[in-house]
Amino acid sequence: MRFNATGNDPRGFSLAELCVLLAVIGSLCGLALPAFLSYYQTAQVRAAAYDIASQLNLGRQMAIRRNQSVCVSIGTTAPQYYLGSCSGSRLTGVTTDGDGNASSHPGISLTSSANPVFSNLGAAAPAATITVSQGAQALTVTVSASGRVGIGP
Repeated sequence: MRFNATGNDPRGFSLAELCVLLAVIGSLCGLALPAFLSYYQTAQVRAAAYDIASQLNLGRQMAIRRNQSVCVSIGTTAPQYYLGSCSGSRLTGVTTDGDGNASSHPGISLTSSANPVFSNLGAAAPAATITVSQGAQALTVTVSASGRVGIGP
């Protein structure tokens, strides 16, 4: 910062000082960017896993409310609900589109060990593990035989 002859009146910053400031800010942004991108991808997978868990719980609640079995068929990008077994009539409603697909996150892929069928008491047969992944990030959503839905690494 420059001062006049008396030393009390600042006149602004020199070009060299502004260049140093920009270099420091650019370096900090460059160092923080990889961590931010990793966090962003992890947050997307976590949000998708929580949505899948909510959709599984919704299928369980539909089975209890209707007093009938409801199958939650896990596709590669979104689950679908079927009345009775996984070959029964497809359920559509507020949470699904016209084809019966529940809402999904773009870029997220789903793999499932089985399609859980919830009984009228809320139990699931068979128990299932759904892997929610995007790139190298992945989380698993598990459905136990009792119908409990959990999220884990």
